[in-house]
Amino acid sequence: MWTAAAHVITAVIGSGVLSLAWSIAQLGWVAGPAAMLVFASVTALQSTLFADCYRSPDPEHGPHRNRTYANAVDRNLGLS
Repeated sequence: MWTAAAHVITAVIGSGVLSLAWSIAQLGWVAGPAAMLVFASVTALQSTLFADCYRSPDPEHGPHRNRTYANAVDRNLGLS
């Protein structure tokens, strides 16, 4: 069962990676690299925001450590 699940996950990720290169190539020499830069900046911004949410309310010295994404959402929205 674990091997089958690993093969399914690998197949889904593999096809997504291969189709990304084809879709960027279809955009051309100008829009393709521009789209890749947009995707890279969104990923960098998102990872920075996730890293800042690890401790709240202050990212450097916050008294609470959010160990899961759901915990960080609850704490930052004031639900807990």
